[in-house]
Parts: sequence; structure tokens; C-alpha cells
Amino acid sequence: MQTSFISTLTLWNSSRAGLGKLQSELAKANQESVDGRYADVGLALGNGVGLGIALRREMEEIDGLKTGNGLVSLRLSTTQASLSDLQKAADSVLATLVGTTPSQRAAAIKETAATQLAALTAGLNKASGGQYLFAGTNAQQKPVADYADAAKAKVADAFDLAFGFPQGDPRAASISEADMAAFLDGAFADLFDEAGWKADWSSASSDVLTSRISTTETVTTSATANSAPVRMLAMAYVMASDLGATAFSDKVQTLVTDRVIGLLGKASDGLVDVQADLGRSQAMVAAANTRMGAQRALLATQLNDLEGVDQQAAITRGQLIQQQIQVSYNLTAQLRQLSLVNYL
Repeated sequence: MQTSFISTLTLWNSSRAGLGKLQSELAKANQESVDGRYADVGLALGNGVGLGIALRREMEEIDGLKTGNGLVSLRLSTTQASLSDLQKAADSVLATLVGTTPSQRAAAIKETAATQLAALTAGLNKASGGQYLFAGTNAQQKPVADYADAAKAKVADAFDLAFGFPQGDPRAASISEADMAAFLDGAFADLFDEAGWKADWSSASSDVLTSRISTTETVTTSATANSAPVRMLAMAYVMASDLGATAFSDKVQTLVTDRVIGLLGKASDGLVDVQADLGRSQAMVAAANTRMGAQRALLATQLNDLEGVDQQAAITRGQLIQQQIQVSYNLTAQLRQLSLVNYL
């Protein structure tokens, strides 16, 4: 027969061994009461932990897309504001031309057109978030050069080649309507077609940026300085400000200013169309964010059902464990009072 050895040391050690386990359980209960999820998810769920990882991955993807959509929305709204400014400026110049008698239009519009040409260049070179708004996919490159540094010399050369004298020369009064029309439709227009525009003015890409706004959707999220409305607007401003129209005969002045009016009208309509396209992209981004917000809320609910714990129950459990620990401390203190010396 075997008997167990009993001593005060054995009693002390038995309470000490249980105390370590209680302290570990208390730490888990405290963590669960704060986090609202299992302290050791792998231990609690076993094979089910894979589902929790998948749910978290989906939530992180949605968070990343929504963060990206915030930057997309900023770029779209800034681009819309710039397009609106360009379109309003075109309408303002157009209103000035229409409200002026044909014989006075060339002189009335010259300085205004030069000012708006500079404003057009500045507007096209705006940036947001370190990317140029109108550079298309070439977003790190400044899209448009200043007229004086780029195309001005080409316009002067084309005029001189067509008529045999420079802009503003008194002989310009002898240019016929037919010759001016041929020049505007030929050599001058060539400077503003896409090839001429890229050669003399633009470093932008004609391909616009597209962005992934949800797990299944991509939308256009930029404009380009190479678009037809922009090129027509530049052509109108150069035609009005730098051809030397005030030196032409009245009939040729009327021809030129009528062309300017036509170009401004088409450019304004075209800019409105670009704004409408980007407006649809803005609406799609907003709708995608709403859907993803609802989807994330559903995933969060599923994850909470899987990994979540009752925080109040965890608090209660922690309080009970603390009571047990206190009892253990008290018992240990009493055991320490047991000594044969006290009874001798």
C-alpha cells in the first residue's frame, strides 16, 4: 500500500500551480472583454479559422478600394472644376463676340483671347495628388507648353509661308476671303489637329486614365489635353489673338471672327460632353462606395458571429477568476501560518 506524502510545502505548491492557470485565464478574459473576440481564435475555431481569414481579406480589399475611390473622387471633382472654368471662359468670350458689331469684333476680342489662351494653358497644367489632371495616362508629365514657347513660331511661319509677309504687316489688308479661308482650313488647321497639337503643344497622352472602383467595375477617371474641344478652344484663342486680324479688311475680319464664334460654340459644347462623361464616372464611384459599404457591414457581421464573444460575459468571467485568485492568495497566506513551532 502507498500513501501520499502530506506536508505544508505540498499544500503551498498545489495552490501555486493553480494560480498560474488562473492568471492565464484572467488575461484571456480581459482581452476578450476589450476586443470582443476570442483571445485565441485558432484554438477556439479550429478548422473554422480559415473562414475568418477569408472574411478579413475581403474586408481589407474593400477598404483598399474605398481608399482609392477617395483619391479618384478628388481627381474627378478637381477635373470637373477645371473643365467648368474653361467652358465658362469660352462662353464669356463668345458672349462678348456676339454682343459686338462685326466690324469691331477683331479689336474687341484680341486682348481677351490672349488672356484666355494663357488661362487655358494654366488650367490644362493643373495637378492633383501629384498627377497632372489633363495628361491622360502620362500623368507625371506636364501636359501643355506655353504658346509663346511652343506653337507661336509655327503659326508665324505658316502665315508667312501662305501669304509672303508676317502677321500684322500692312499688306495683310490685301488678303482675300478665299485665301484666308484656305489658310484657316489648311496650314493653320493642321497645327491644331491631333498630330500637330502633339508635335508643337502637348506632351499628354490621348489615352485617359481608368480606375478600378470595385471588385468588378472600372471607369474613366481623367480627361486629356489632346481632346478635340480643348484643341478647338486653343485654335479659337490663337485665331483671335495672334493672327493680326485687325490688319485685315473688314470682310476678312468678319470671316475670322465668325470662325472664332463657331469654334468657341463647338468647344463649349464639347467640354460639356466631357463633363457629363466624368459626371457619370462620379456617380458610379459613389454607387460603388455605397454597395461596398453595405457589403463590408455584412462581412463584419459574419466575422463577429464567427469570432465574437459576449463582452459582458467575459467581464463577469474575469471578475470570478479574480475572486478565485484572491481566495488562492488568502489560502496560501493561511497555510504559511501552519508551523509546528506555533504549537510547541
